[in-house]
Amino acid sequence: MMRKRTGRGPFLVAGGKRRKRSFLVAGSVILLGGAVAVLRWRDRLMPRRDPRRPYEELGLVTADGLRLAARRIAGGDRGAVIVAHPAVTGQRYSPLVDLAEMVAEHFDVYTFDFRGHGRSAGWLELDLRGPVEDLRSVVAMVREHGYTWVGAVGFSLGGMAAFIYAATYGGLDAVITVGAPPLLPDIERYRRILPAWSMFLLFLGARFRALHGKGGPLPMDAAEHFPEVPLLIIHGGNEVFYSREDLDAMLARLGRRAELWVIEGAGHTELAGREADLVDWLVARG
Repeated sequence: MMRKRTGRGPFLVAGGKRRKRSFLVAGSVILLGGAVAVLRWRDRLMPRRDPRRPYEELGLVTADGLRLAARRIAGGDRGAVIVAHPAVTGQRYSPLVDLAEMVAEHFDVYTFDFRGHGRSAGWLELDLRGPVEDLRSVVAMVREHGYTWVGAVGFSLGGMAAFIYAATYGGLDAVITVGAPPLLPDIERYRRILPAWSMFLLFLGARFRALHGKGGPLPMDAAEHFPEVPLLIIHGGNEVFYSREDLDAMLARLGRRAELWVIEGAGHTELAGREADLVDWLVARG
């Protein structure tokens, strides 16, 4: 009696296992390569580094109980400058570190992570009260070191916080804002996609709670109360995060208290080669 052949002899079974392993290996390689490519894309979009100059790690606690990570780069003897980063980036953002090291040729420089960034606690929310409180705590820490002159350079979120802090509490002897929006964007139409946006920002390095916060104080509202200290507002000619009309409205409220630089060809928070001019501006005031 002849037996029916099944086609599943030992060689075919072994070959099937090898093909399965090959598919698993190929799939793992593809996934790993994709992950590496995504991480490289993130690093190009959000480059980070530590200062090449010697620096000191610092820690402080805000009035509402959050621990912030900060750094001090020792520099010149003209006073201290606080450099405040844009949203999402953190104090290790390469363009910010580049500028901080240039400023440190003349001043002691302090950088820090806003809440929800880097090694600081808390969350970034749609509310400026938290960042302003962070900056208030950093200024208090810097003043405790006995500096007679303290200035601030803030980029976007950092610029908004520095502007509002100076208008509300004083405490700064000069302020520079770079690409700081006068108003928060209207996000009501985007609320449905904000949770997904929060996940993307987490991938970039910021812990963002999309549905929290009510806005808090705004630079536009604080402009009329800005003190009589040197103020430089830097605006990129290719700015996309706020309108020139809103900036002009805020400048009108400031009157003659602000100096405006418009850098043609510069995008959001970009200085486009004007870093040395910014440092000279600080040196002349400090």
